[in-house]
Amino acid sequence: MVLSARKLLLHWVCDIRNGAEAGLLARTLMLASLLWFSGGVSSDEFRSQYVSLQEESCKAPSESVSRYYSSRDLGVIECQTGITVRLMPLTVLVVSSSERSWLDLVLGGTIWSSENEVVYEKENQFGYFPNVGNAPAEIRMSRNEVTGLIFRVTAQAPDRPLSGLGASNVSRLFVIGFRESGVCFIGISNANTMARKQLDSKAVCKRMLEAGQLQ
Repeated sequence: MVLSARKLLLHWVCDIRNGAEAGLLARTLMLASLLWFSGGVSSDEFRSQYVSLQEESCKAPSESVSRYYSSRDLGVIECQTGITVRLMPLTVLVVSSSERSWLDLVLGGTIWSSENEVVYEKENQFGYFPNVGNAPAEIRMSRNEVTGLIFRVTAQAPDRPLSGLGASNVSRLFVIGFRESGVCFIGISNANTMARKQLDSKAVCKRMLEAGQLQ
């Protein structure tokens, strides 16, 4: 019968006291194996890949994408990820109006938009003029499965003085999940560790993102 980690530790201490080197070595190896398979040692199950959202790192969008946004008088740049989600290439779009910006995600012929979550959803409003921050977007993966995307939004806090004219002084992380049914909004977070935990634990989606079809 396999000993529990606690029992192995107790035997380990006894062996140290008694000078039983052979027993100590054997139980140490057993303890290491037990902790590894029980999750006591970190593995490569979860990992991240980062995508720059800076204009110089991205490019002008394809003609079909450009038409989709020009009809609404919106600006857009296209950032390639080199990643596929359910065999479909994932493209990240930085979309902007005159005072706000957000991310849209292209999978196949569908555009999934975070505009409502960033700009209009009351529970997500933490400041004036929300805009996609300078930080890269973080694509989160569990083994070979792409689980979601995290991106930072900056804004002007209503209760804090600005450090400069029109400067942002507060930010939040928006957490987006990839599901069989589509792309969804999971939540917002103050810290990267908490945002990653939401994706790694497969947190329940709050809402599906608004979807549009490319012509």
